[in-house]
Amino acid sequence: MKLILVILVLLTSTIVFAQDEKPFQREKILSIVPQYVFQNGFRVDYEFTLQNNRKSWLQFSPELFISTDGNNMTNANYKSMRGIGLEIHHKYFMREPSERYGYYFAYGGGLQFFGIKNDQSVQYTYSEYDTNYISYRTEEVNTTINRVLLNFVVGKQITWHKPFIVDYYLGVGFRYSMDKNLELMEMYNQSWFDNGYSGSLLVAGLKLGFNFEK
Repeated sequence: MKLILVILVLLTSTIVFAQDEKPFQREKILSIVPQYVFQNGFRVDYEFTLQNNRKSWLQFSPELFISTDGNNMTNANYKSMRGIGLEIHHKYFMREPSERYGYYFAYGGGLQFFGIKNDQSVQYTYSEYDTNYISYRTEEVNTTINRVLLNFVVGKQITWHKPFIVDYYLGVGFRYSMDKNLELMEMYNQSWFDNGYSGSLLVAGLKLGFNFEK
């Protein structure tokens, strides 16, 4: 009988303590990054908390790039460009975020893949009177670019009109672009804005989002 009472007391205590514990309720933010329009791109950030203290977040950023008229900010002209990408970052607030604002730092990276079509001078051979000749002609060529990204930024997140947020950040990044043979890309590598750029660069941006509160 005493053993049964002890078991009942332990079970009751466990249930009470479990009810007193605050359940984990994940917060989520969905944002757009408008400056990607200037790169013929579109990016959406989906963030969610990793811990119940709201300081640690994981951010997924799918990207889409499309240009069918060759208009771009790069030094290289092309006929069309299409690309996709995905970046993943860990975002950590320096203190518990309030309803109004929070400072944070974030680090991570991602992959991007581009296909660029352009007219190029291509070498070919032809025969005349049993003799082979080499000449050049203009053809449409598709260039494949595979790019690795690394970023480290600091930023500030502000509640604009609850639940809308504004998030701006500044930091440094590194890009390494390769062709389809995974060799260093030489074409489309003249400035930071080129799809095939390799090297360090300044990373800055603005995000407009919606906070799905717990």
